[in-house]
Amino acid sequence: MNWKKYEKEIFEIFRNEYPDAEITLDAKIIGRYSKRSRQIDILIEQYVAGNRLRIAIDAKFFNKKIDVKTVENYISMLNDIEAHKGLLITNVGYSQTALNRAYYDPTDIELDILNFDQLKEFQTEYALPFAGNNAVDLFAPFGWIIDARSCPNWLATLYQRGAEFDVEMDEWMYVNFWNRKENDDTVDDLLKIQKGEFEQGNYEVEIEYLNTIKRKDSKVVLRKVKYKKHPISEYTGFVEFEDFIFFIVMFSPVELSNKNIRKMENILTTITPRRIEIKTGGNKDA
Repeated sequence: MNWKKYEKEIFEIFRNEYPDAEITLDAKIIGRYSKRSRQIDILIEQYVAGNRLRIAIDAKFFNKKIDVKTVENYISMLNDIEAHKGLLITNVGYSQTALNRAYYDPTDIELDILNFDQLKEFQTEYALPFAGNNAVDLFAPFGWIIDARSCPNWLATLYQRGAEFDVEMDEWMYVNFWNRKENDDTVDDLLKIQKGEFEQGNYEVEIEYLNTIKRKDSKVVLRKVKYKKHPISEYTGFVEFEDFIFFIVMFSPVELSNKNIRKMENILTTITPRRIEIKTGGNKDA
């Protein structure tokens, strides 16, 4: 495969993934700061909640791994073209320092690095987790996927694209529902119940409530739990719908907490409650 075919194949993958977006191959944008034309291999632009979202994808066809200098140059270019998200795709891999540089960058730009082979192994970026008749439309945040395999303790798992799930991972999330119909519980009731569970389990924790997004249709709460005997903090976002409370639990190291909180808040903003019908038997008249 030459670089043109490589770039074209990546373009087709994202055109299928973002059917409603404006996607341009070999785009040109005048940089805000450089005042010169900047070339973007694949540019994705779409409106989300009335705001224009810009994703820039760079398809690296190298004979060596992506290094720190490549990442730093790309971050500079993303700033110049005012991109919200960036994705570096490589045919030969990347160094650990390059990955660290991408993930630990303090800017608001979300940057991800991905091997080309992993690009064709998307688990899914959308799922409809449900419990009883309650469900939500769930979209994975940028750079992550949804693992919808069943689990006794939660309804779906989210983690970085290309990774294999392990509960010992530093970064991952899971989603669950709390049925409000049984006791007419509110989010505040659920918070008290869970606080009692921490105390009964003799967990030494510090609980903090953080400022977060607001929804017109539902109450939203974001809680941070820091375990004294565990280095990874736990963040939980709650959305109180009419029939159930949706909550998503995220584990994240301190260095990545701001970026991962934004990913969680994106989920809290975009989830939509659904009511589904469970058919339990066939039609006798059929």
